[in-house]
Amino acid sequence: MKQILQSYETGELWLAEVPIPACKSGGVVIQTLNSFVSAGTERMLVDFAKKNSSEKPWPCRTR
Repeated sequence: MKQILQSYETGELWLAEVPIPACKSGGVVIQTLNSFVSAGTERMLVDFAKKNSSEKPWPCRTR
């Protein structure tokens, strides 16, 4: 299965081949045939990833 991954340090995006998730007891796994990536949302995440920790909102700050 393919998944888009992002580096929170550089904002770089890449497509990776990852294992299909296991189905837990009583759960379901849904096969997605098509998906859409919003360029606006991805750009926001890239811009956020490029900020240093002092520029990010409190929950993301590190000590």
